[in-house]
Amino acid sequence: MSVIGSLVLVIAMQGGADPTRTARVAYTTCLRQYVARAATERLSQEAFDAAFPQQCPQQLSAFRAAIIARENALRATRANAEETANLEIEDSQVNQHDMYMPPQSAPAVQQAAASPAPATGTPAATPASATTSAATPAAAT
Repeated sequence: MSVIGSLVLVIAMQGGADPTRTARVAYTTCLRQYVARAATERLSQEAFDAAFPQQCPQQLSAFRAAIIARENALRATRANAEETANLEIEDSQVNQHDMYMPPQSAPAVQQAAASPAPATGTPAATPASATTSAATPAAAT
């Protein structure tokens, strides 16, 4: 039986339910709430980046344990189970982290409003003589 066939069989026996779903939802919801709170508090990008890794430790622990349990049930080695957990956690963290939009400073907003709009016309053509070099005859030997 192929690996994919085995995986399909395991999922079918479990009723198609992902055993990590509840823990994943709890963790990503907690991270999403932190991102929203940071936006409301108008945290700088630096402050957000410093505090983000410490958020939701209980949910993170439960999510990690659920992933490792799922991988162990699929007969993965402990090292592979931990690697999978690290990858899935990193993916969840990156997805939520990238949702944060730091507040713009007042001068940056004013400068953006004052800068002229880019020209939308077609750029002028460059004369062919400016883009090609004159051919030099090869020296006869």
